[in-house]
Amino acid sequence: MFRRKLAVLFGIVALCLPSLGQAENYAAFAIGPNIATLDTTDVGKLDLANNLAYGAKLGHYFDDRGFNWFGLEVDMYRSAPDIKQQNVPASTNRFLSQKVPGADFLVHSLAFNALVRVTGYQYKVEPYAGLGIGLNVGNISDGNFRPEASFAPSFNVLAGIKYFMTPKIAPFIEYKYNFAHFSFSRSNITADYRANLFMFGVAFHFGR
Repeated sequence: MFRRKLAVLFGIVALCLPSLGQAENYAAFAIGPNIATLDTTDVGKLDLANNLAYGAKLGHYFDDRGFNWFGLEVDMYRSAPDIKQQNVPASTNRFLSQKVPGADFLVHSLAFNALVRVTGYQYKVEPYAGLGIGLNVGNISDGNFRPEASFAPSFNVLAGIKYFMTPKIAPFIEYKYNFAHFSFSRSNITADYRANLFMFGVAFHFGR
């Protein structure tokens, strides 16, 4: 029975290999400014430092199945919107006293996005947009805060445009919005994290 199931599995893989070989896949690398806010439930918004985010993504468009306008991607990026030194309103939370001396704040994001694009290989310019969900990991330390990591589901919206210098190499610009609700239990702080990222990168397409 096991051998029969194994043979069926190998048969399915063998049938899929030709279509996978013809599929349009891509890998991309990007960097750009991240303008973010951290809106706490205690004292409102904390001022965050503007910083550079950087990351990579892997994607696939279903051109081999008649849906060359639709794709999926995995997007991974990192940013460090550190909390600035600032005065905040009085709070019962001792970690959010009237003066916050600043703190290191590091955010890693993993997103799974669904994409739509303007198709047609005769065009060198390719606009696209997408929605997705994922996971953010926020690490906070120093200042008034206890070192801690918070894991939070995230929501993503993105739009961009690629320019194909060759059929396989495409520089691009992309706007990305990322939202997550962090909860730092050791410091008794909950906050909405909103990031506006303006990314510049290069995509490498395969099977196009």
